[in-house]
Amino acid sequence: MRMDRDTINRFSRLAFLCILGGVSIGTALFFAPDMFSLQDGRPGCDTPIHWRLGDVDSRFPLDRDAFLKTVIRAEALWEQPLGKNLFVYDPDASFVITTQYDDRQKMTYDTRNLEKKIDQYNRSAETLRDAYDTKRSAFERGQEALSHRMREFESDLFAYNADVSRANASGGASQEEYASLEKTRKKLEKEQTAINKESERLGKMAGDVNATAEKLNSQTASVQSNLIEYRRKYGEPQPFIQGLYESPLASITVYQFEGKDDLRLVLAHELGHALGIEEHVPDDQGAMMYAMMGGQDLENPSLTEGDIHAFNAACPAEPESGRDTLVRYLIETPLSELSPQAAIKAFRG
Repeated sequence: MRMDRDTINRFSRLAFLCILGGVSIGTALFFAPDMFSLQDGRPGCDTPIHWRLGDVDSRFPLDRDAFLKTVIRAEALWEQPLGKNLFVYDPDASFVITTQYDDRQKMTYDTRNLEKKIDQYNRSAETLRDAYDTKRSAFERGQEALSHRMREFESDLFAYNADVSRANASGGASQEEYASLEKTRKKLEKEQTAINKESERLGKMAGDVNATAEKLNSQTASVQSNLIEYRRKYGEPQPFIQGLYESPLASITVYQFEGKDDLRLVLAHELGHALGIEEHVPDDQGAMMYAMMGGQDLENPSLTEGDIHAFNAACPAEPESGRDTLVRYLIETPLSELSPQAAIKAFRG
């Protein structure tokens, strides 16, 4: 049977170890078949946590591929500052990251739609209020000018009628007086016609002002109706769980998120629990492991000292056993550089 280079290398190292310990190769293989395998460490502390992606409900704002990339971005928030490979994507892993669509995500969509309607209303209402104020001011100025014009017309008409009455009382107007009275009469008739037209124009302006006010009132009533319906459906706004980690390394379920950046924070928080951080970081609203989302930098999140302290507390340093130190020495040291003295030193620590 022909052995490959790796097998030959392992047997050479095994022979070195047997000579060092004074035992036969057969005995070593019988009692320690896995002697060149390091013992499993603590997941997330000494060895990476393997995870897979479960169901991503299509009703969420990201598809499966975008969700997967976001999980990897969330991993990096822990791995890069700590300088450790903490997570490994493994389609066959038992630890699953998945989603569950319920009223929490529905409320997110309804809240977003309501906010859009309120924003549209605010912009439209501001325009309508400005238009209403402008039209009403113009109408009031026109109405005041018309009132002044009508008072002057009534005064001129009263004077004209008095002049006609005096002429009639004296036996009739002279030809010169008649011509003057006739000129005044035509002027008054012309002014009466102009006043009527201006009154009609102001009437249309008043209708336009009222229509603008009614449109504003209608939009206000519509938004208020939307708010009432939202509160009837969901009640008053209150915090809710966006994601949930199930121990020990069973699952992370995501219930709600706004977009990629928001999802990254939710996942990073739950991955922190998967690393063994059971308690939330207190008094540090910017921490990934703070109890509430909102105080963190959504676009450029990073671990805080509180997060790092929580990780170190969950993964305290443990001295490596003599056996693992020896195995690591045998695995990592070139065969030509192996020495009994160094091996014994590695075993004794």
